[in-house]
Formats: sequence, structure tokens, C-alpha cells
Amino acid sequence: MDIRQLTTFVEVAANGSYARTAAIIGVAQSALSRQMSALERGIGGRLFHRTGRGVVLTELGERMLPRARALVADAAAWQEAARGESTEPHGEVTLGAVPVASRSLIAAIAGELRNSFPGIKLRALEGYSGQVEEWLASGRVEIAIYNRYRRGRVANAEALSRTEVELILRRDHPMARRREVAVRSLAEIPLALPVRPNSLTSVLTGLAASQHFELDVRIEAGSTPLIKDVMLASGLATISPRAVFAREISSGELCAIPIVRPKILQTTWMSVSSHHPPSEAANIVARLIRQMAARKRAGK
Repeated sequence: MDIRQLTTFVEVAANGSYARTAAIIGVAQSALSRQMSALERGIGGRLFHRTGRGVVLTELGERMLPRARALVADAAAWQEAARGESTEPHGEVTLGAVPVASRSLIAAIAGELRNSFPGIKLRALEGYSGQVEEWLASGRVEIAIYNRYRRGRVANAEALSRTEVELILRRDHPMARRREVAVRSLAEIPLALPVRPNSLTSVLTGLAASQHFELDVRIEAGSTPLIKDVMLASGLATISPRAVFAREISSGELCAIPIVRPKILQTTWMSVSSHHPPSEAANIVARLIRQMAARKRAGK
């Protein structure tokens, strides 16, 4: 067993496919398969089951993946230290973020890294809050940006922004003329919401239960573009900060109606992985995120 085999194991687990991983890391699929076979022989067990769409982790693979990630990260840190800590920061940083943060932050961060820190590579994953927090817990991402909707602080996290969520719908929707919508009125509105587990969907379900009604959820979707397409095609509404759909609201395709009684406040948090000490590159990316969030709050 060597570190290359463990690195390949981690990459295949992340991508769910030998072919996709081989294309990404630039090796022949046959060579990658031989590495994995040698690793499985060395540990005396199977790490993946093959499926029609790729591979999935076996029970042994699920147990060993966090340790493999930690060993790969430690090896990378050791290599960086052995090179004498180059004067120019370098390395790869994996960032998981919710869609609104992806739109407003990641492009700006990529530009700043290119201009000021060309040795740092950014690997950005987009998902809803539940997915992003799972990635953080498993060590798949070093920095996570996610949303919460309940009051109080989140342990080991920094608040980046706070905003109200609103009812988002087509301009020709029957509710579009309302100046505001009470939570209780959501019972009358067919909705498209993020797929669970999702903190906003959980909060909305809890509010509905406390007011003795059920939400009319017609579809749960796994991405913001899919929710937008469903809304435009079917007339369903969704619930979100208006910034997520700022372009569509500006173009007149959609509109946003404030939700009241009660208002629902979204807080966006940033957490850095505790699986191992953050690299210099991760610290730089986290600092850039703080700076950009502060500028946005100040309206600059």
C-alpha cells in the first residue's frame, strides 16, 4: 500500500466512477483499476461495489474512507513542509457552498486568487446546506458555507450574513399582487422546495406544524436551477432569499413577496474543517471570504 493508492481511493470515492476519476487525474483507467486492486489485496477486502452507473463504497470502504482522507491530507502537508514552505502560498482548497454563496463569492474568490495567490487552486462544490454540512463532517471539504434558520450561534462557525427569506413566484401568479404573505397562507400555495435533508425545508415544515397546517409541496428538487425551471414551467412557487433569484427578479420573470407572522431569517455561516489543522492556503481562502462578506455587508 502506498499514498498513491490511498489518493486514488479517495478520488474514486468522491467521483463515484473509475472512468470519471481516470479522466480527471489524467491516467489510464486500466492503471487506476490496477492500483485499486492492489490496495484491496493489501487490506484483504473490497472497497467498492460496481454498479451500472459507476461504483459505490462497500461497508469496509465507508469505514476506511475518513482515515484515508486524513492520511492523504497529512501526506500533502508533510510534502509541503519538506519543500521548505515556499514563500508563495500554494496548494488546493476544497470549498463547499450553498447556491447564493456560489453566485456571489466563488467567482470573486477565484479572481482574487488568480491575481494575488496564483499558487492556490480552488475546488468548489455546490449543494444545499444539508449536503454541505455532510461534506464538512466527513472531511470532503475544508471550508463550508451553509445556511441555518434558527436563532443562536453555531459552534465553530462564523456568521457571514443575515437576510429574510421570501415567497418567490412568477409575475403572473395569483399571489404576485400581495404586499406580504403570512406563513399560514403558505397552505394555499403549491411549492417547489429543496430536497431534504435541508434546513429551510425543515424549518418551514416545523412552522406549518406549529400553526396546524401542512405545506403543499409538489416537488423537492436537488438544485436551484431545477427549481427555477419548474417554477417558470408550472407556476409553482418557492421560498428563498431574493438574492438567489436576483437575475430572474431583475429581468421580470419572477417576483419576491415578503413572508410575515413570523418572518423567517436566514443566517449564512462559514466553518473550517476540524479533521486536521487548516493549511496556509485554506486560511487565505477563509480570510478572503470574510473580507468579501464584510464588504457586501457594508454595501461596497
